[in-house]
Amino acid sequence: MAVDGITIHLPDGLYRRLERLASLTQQPLEGLIVKTLSSSLPPLPDDLAPAFRDALLALEALSNDELRQVADATMPEASYERLAALRDERCERPLTSDEQAELDRLSQDADTLVLRKAYAAVLLTWRGQRLSSPAAHPDYSNGDA
Repeated sequence: MAVDGITIHLPDGLYRRLERLASLTQQPLEGLIVKTLSSSLPPLPDDLAPAFRDALLALEALSNDELRQVADATMPEASYERLAALRDERCERPLTSDEQAELDRLSQDADTLVLRKAYAAVLLTWRGQRLSSPAAHPDYSNGDA
């Protein structure tokens, strides 16, 4: 494993907290800092399947306003209703191959939408933007999850 070095200057209070935590947990200070940084960074799309990865990487070039539109997007009502109907029908009878293909496509569309919404929210947060709460969007539960 390659290790790159970096020098950072920490505020005294933060350094003392890290030293104390390293002592309490009996870990080397450097290892504690690496673990802390690793756990606080958001997941990035690099390790996802190409279709999902490309959909998320495209968001990185968007403006904050465009990201807000993505974060607030919902699945078209007709698509959501068809997805729900196919899921229900699957419980009652085997789907035809065409129905299964449609269900697979709609499921992937829904999954991609949820991932795009989540990654847009992560990007906005990391850019220091405030997010609106789901309660501010009455149609939030209308199939966009």
